[in-house]
Amino acid sequence: MVTLNNDHEVRNRGTQPFVLSLPSSPEGGPMLEQEEAYAAHAVTEAVRAMGLEMPAKGIAFRNIPDQWGVGTAIAMQLAGKDRARVAEIAEGIAAHLRALDHFAEVQVTNGYVNCIFDVSKVATAVVRSVLAMGADYGRGAPVGERVMIEYAQPNTHKEFHVGHLRNTVLGAALVRIMRFAGYEVVAASYPGDIGAHVIRCLWCYREFHAGEEPAAQSERGRWLGDLYVESTNRLAFRKDIVDFIAEIVRDDLAFANKTDVLMRQLIQQGVTSGDVSRMMAVLVNHKAFAVESFTGENTVPAFWKVVGQELRTELLRHPEDPATAVWCETYQRLDATFDAWWVPSEHWEADVRTLFAAWDRKDPDVVALWERTRQWSLDEFHRIFAQLGVPIDVYFFESEVEEPGRAIVQDLLERGIAEVSDGLPVVKIDEKLGLGKEMYRVLPILRSDGTTLYATKDLALAQVKFDEYHIDRSVYVIDARQGPYMQQLFKVLELMGFPQASKCFHLSYELVRLPEGLMSSRSGNAVRYDDVANEVLRRARAAVEEKNPELPEETKAAVAQAVGLGAIIYGMVDRDNNKEITFDWETALSFDGHAAPYIQYAHARACRILERAARDGIALPDATSAVLLPEPAPEELALLAQIGDFPTEVRRAAEGYKPLTIANYVYDLATRFADFYQACPVLQVEDPARAARLALVAATAQVLMNGLALLGIHAPDAM
Repeated sequence: MVTLNNDHEVRNRGTQPFVLSLPSSPEGGPMLEQEEAYAAHAVTEAVRAMGLEMPAKGIAFRNIPDQWGVGTAIAMQLAGKDRARVAEIAEGIAAHLRALDHFAEVQVTNGYVNCIFDVSKVATAVVRSVLAMGADYGRGAPVGERVMIEYAQPNTHKEFHVGHLRNTVLGAALVRIMRFAGYEVVAASYPGDIGAHVIRCLWCYREFHAGEEPAAQSERGRWLGDLYVESTNRLAFRKDIVDFIAEIVRDDLAFANKTDVLMRQLIQQGVTSGDVSRMMAVLVNHKAFAVESFTGENTVPAFWKVVGQELRTELLRHPEDPATAVWCETYQRLDATFDAWWVPSEHWEADVRTLFAAWDRKDPDVVALWERTRQWSLDEFHRIFAQLGVPIDVYFFESEVEEPGRAIVQDLLERGIAEVSDGLPVVKIDEKLGLGKEMYRVLPILRSDGTTLYATKDLALAQVKFDEYHIDRSVYVIDARQGPYMQQLFKVLELMGFPQASKCFHLSYELVRLPEGLMSSRSGNAVRYDDVANEVLRRARAAVEEKNPELPEETKAAVAQAVGLGAIIYGMVDRDNNKEITFDWETALSFDGHAAPYIQYAHARACRILERAARDGIALPDATSAVLLPEPAPEELALLAQIGDFPTEVRRAAEGYKPLTIANYVYDLATRFADFYQACPVLQVEDPARAARLALVAATAQVLMNGLALLGIHAPDAM
């Protein structure tokens, strides 16, 4: 343990003893913050020893330009309107401070009392603390609060894509940061394992792929994702067809000018005269295209063929028209399955509803299929979480809280917190809180048919968290679009009487987009995590081969893994969580600039300096080393200050639920180390400068490792 502020007994200009006693520094405490606290306490005791009364606002410090220290205008505050006393009071305070023999210098300048820190003393304390505590440097004392962080909530029966990655990485980083800051943290995952998306996937499997499954277990999760995309495309097929026809009829192709030709074409294909007339009315008047308007089963298929002919004609006539080209591409995509899907698609939605009812009855065959396919998804999640080093202590599932949720709804109705409105159980939050204006509105908590909503299950899960896990606060890592709903949920928990409701926090984050727009599992354009991971690891391995071909094969593989996964993780936390991320391959896989590989390289460079020193027989610094910097360079001071700030930044990140704080910190530390490396030769100078700079290098390597570890990123010794 490093103590900057020992007890001192000092004589002032009178005969009263001036005793300055400060508490010992906490393990791993922020040294520069302690030094400022020491100055504040010393000034306060000096004022009291002079028989003066401290101002109610206390002491305010300012940084001193071009020097390492702080200054205060306390003498001006104490003198008030009697400006003649300012110098006398300032000199009196300065005399007390000089007698402590703690600061490098105490100045009185224009009424300010400036405390210039002893760089060598602070540097020694900081470096000794870092090297003594190692991986624990920056760790906070126990806070005495139990926190549950709910994150990593992908839906089963869908692919795990980079949109899920932001949630998972953000939550995992917060778990590590809050644990390091002294909180007792329970890391919880809440996968969505039931709902319409699951039933659609099971329906698609049973109806069109029964008995099929990939031989490789590692491919089953991805295959389920493909089935989900197929199921949504099948179920939306009729709507997609109708919407497409309506769009081209409304926007172009001049169908209205070709009614005679179109009429003959439709009649030739067996369309009834009544439907031909109705079709002509739609085309001429640009009316809404509705399938149910036509009586013949062949009407839409026949017109679909006409649409294709007309599109091909238009494309030949106007090949430069981009709209026609897009229409043709869409037509070809839909036409590829038209003959097979159009007729049966009329009944598919009903088939899905039937299967959903079977699930609600807990039909054994349906439940067995659900359990088997759910496990395929969970196996994939566990593999990905293991690769990313994601800490999960407990798994909750939506299927487990459906029935408890229904019981809570009944309880809320009986207690008068909820009521039935238009057949729907709801909580009129503003009314129950007695608010005079509309703020939280009304939250439905169960469907009128008795099926559950998100709120049904979230209320049940919250009760489990509070009653069974005895948590003091609950953090929900959920995307920003759910902000209003989360506020409603917290207020209902408050109405239910949970004191922890006031300490529920929604850690919101914006979505991950592609350059062309929002990703969607339904459309199948989501970028799969495995595709990103495989590509980034391939590129990382190629970079290692190019830059360090002499490394052993095992080391190359480990470095590529650390650099590749580090690039992915850092890309998800290096910007404010309330700003969107636009995912593109070049940015995600960049190894330059504001990215994890740049920070990891700073650590590897520091390790290389220490290795070279050891090879040359130069003593390496340890927890007993003194750091003598009689004339520190600006780059040395900047690096030392950054190292000393780490415990403060950890605390800030935990209190603000903000992993970005640590992401920015390690980048800034790497940048300051690069500046130091360029300006301050280490092994080429003599002691004591060499020993001091080696100590800074060793401390930098340790703090970079600690900071990156909080984000879930490994710091390789070589790159």
